[in-house]
Amino acid sequence: MDVSNTAPIIQFGISPANGSAGPFKYKGDTVGSPVADTSIALTIASPQVLTKAVTVTVRVDPSQISAYNTTSGASYTLLPSNLYSIKDTVITIPAGFRVGAISVRLNLPLFPASHTYALPLAIVNGGGLVISGNSGTFMWLFKR
Repeated sequence: MDVSNTAPIIQFGISPANGSAGPFKYKGDTVGSPVADTSIALTIASPQVLTKAVTVTVRVDPSQISAYNTTSGASYTLLPSNLYSIKDTVITIPAGFRVGAISVRLNLPLFPASHTYALPLAIVNGGGLVISGNSGTFMWLFKR
């Protein structure tokens, strides 16, 4: 199969919401735990590495939660804004690269002892790339 003329696609990696992994379970008490600086990857799927930078915009998409809860019989709620911060929702993937990162800070010391939270994201602007129909959304699940 020749894919050399396939249009580049922008997408998230594997998401717990699509059944690939998750929910993100962790052990121990979060009280006194450090704030966790982490990231979520955006990837460019293309036959060749792009020769121009791509600027992608993501946003929190709460509509994913009710759909996931209905499908899975779960009861996740939106991760409260005081428990996380996203450094920037506009991410530039430089020319010659295939992966960009959405920086996320989790305020673990503020998480309640028992919870089922979700942080749902959606790519809303692919910077001229096709947004993946299968992986254009991402939902991070937190359960304890």
